[in-house]
Amino acid sequence: MFRNSLAGATLLLIALTVMITWPQTLHLATAVPDHDDPYLSMWRISWLAHALQRDPRQLFDGNIFYPHSLTLAFGDATLLEGVMAAPWLWAHANLVAVYNVLLLAGIVSSGVGMFLLVRYLTNDADAALVSAAVFTLAPYRIEHFMHLELQWTVWMPLTLWAIHRVFDEPSMRRGVAVGVLLGLQVLSSLYYGLFLGMIAGALIFMLAVRDPRRGRAALVPLCAAFLIAAGVLAAYSMPYLENARVVGTRDRAETANYSAQIGSYFSAPLQNWLWGWTSDWYDGNELHLFPTITAVLLAIVAVVTGARRYIVWVYLALAALAFDLSLGLNGLIYRWLYAYIWIFQGFRAPARFAVLFLCALAILGGFGFAYLKRRLAAPRLALIVVLVALGLESGAAPLRLTQVPRREPDLYTFIKKSSHPTNSRPVIVELPMESGFNSLYMFWSTRHWHSLVNGYSGFIPRDYEETVKIMRTFPDDRSVARLRKYNVQRIVVHDSYYPERERAALMLAIAKRSDLIPAGKYRDWIGMAQIFELKPLDDQARQK
Repeated sequence: MFRNSLAGATLLLIALTVMITWPQTLHLATAVPDHDDPYLSMWRISWLAHALQRDPRQLFDGNIFYPHSLTLAFGDATLLEGVMAAPWLWAHANLVAVYNVLLLAGIVSSGVGMFLLVRYLTNDADAALVSAAVFTLAPYRIEHFMHLELQWTVWMPLTLWAIHRVFDEPSMRRGVAVGVLLGLQVLSSLYYGLFLGMIAGALIFMLAVRDPRRGRAALVPLCAAFLIAAGVLAAYSMPYLENARVVGTRDRAETANYSAQIGSYFSAPLQNWLWGWTSDWYDGNELHLFPTITAVLLAIVAVVTGARRYIVWVYLALAALAFDLSLGLNGLIYRWLYAYIWIFQGFRAPARFAVLFLCALAILGGFGFAYLKRRLAAPRLALIVVLVALGLESGAAPLRLTQVPRREPDLYTFIKKSSHPTNSRPVIVELPMESGFNSLYMFWSTRHWHSLVNGYSGFIPRDYEETVKIMRTFPDDRSVARLRKYNVQRIVVHDSYYPERERAALMLAIAKRSDLIPAGKYRDWIGMAQIFELKPLDDQARQK
């Protein structure tokens, strides 16, 4: 039947994705989730396309947080998403549309990957469809709807699928597939790549213990997989290791704050139709990990009935492992890893291990449905009931979106077309520098690619926060000296972001300085902005 085919499953998953993210598909070219991170992601994929075309050696040297380098590695670089977006951006496709298509494709493809895995494990397309729906509709996705990289989880079920295939029929080709798929997860999200590597290692261990003969046969192909994945990780992590000297590791209190608690799995995102009232139990967008009652009940059926008992117990163990790891410093394993393995001190949100708990839960749910299907008189009706129940429990529409201006503001047209006497790509600072504005400055910098002192990312350089504080008293001598230290030539002041009296005082103070030269007043995306040139010091002043 059509629903049993990969094409049919994909169409259904597209429909489910449209439903839970409504009305995003109506605004593919004009709106994004109402958060700073979509602007960050649009900047990232734009920068990658720009650097790949101009100079791939500067791939990680984004134009933000000047004068720092390797600024793309201050957060998840989303390298694979950037490579996928690049041809479209080179062809001058709408950046907002490219971003939104990538975002939705990450959700749909994750369900498709789960369908392939569970159909392979159960030989039941309906069970695979249920698992795919659990993974696609998980409220976790709405919790992270603003995070492009966190939607690209297709490589998780595909990596597990490839591991099972290696054990069932060992070959180098299949071992290489494991390594490539795990490497693709690293390139999609460094967070998820490392997390998946741990779960994949646990799966390999348990399958080898179950059947040592197959484990020995799979050893060489899996060594090839390890070498490929380790090579990708080693190459990709070099900028991050270099940046660790600049940004350090996460503060223990921050990691604890973004570690899940057991109660997090009973708390749903605020937007959820049925369970949104539970969101008040925990603050932030990392600790609402409710997996839906329907998915849990199906998993319980799988465990209690013991269908294909060993595989079920393997995925129950993986679910338990991912659950404990998601508890971070509130759990057992991650607390030890944090204490003794340096790399784990760089992750802010151990709660994101929850996606691998959901992955294992979806697989168990498929086994549970396969058992029920064999014992029900109306299996097709059961499938419909389960899919409707998952849809109702996961429903969250309409989601909050924000409109992205379609026209390029005159301000950035001027910046793009103009140059500076001493620098064809002048260094710019945009004021105010408070965190709520910097992602927008980054987004608009895709029009000109001049260096920005401003920035927004997962990690913030230590000296940047000091710069923000200093610039609050601009244009006093200390703030101007800071700008000279960073070789800033242009200051952009966005009038609309200042209260009227504060703006008037700021303009009066600027007018009193002979080294700040007005360079024009232009329309930005919400109002007017003024540009000032910072006059270079003459030789006598430099000597003083």
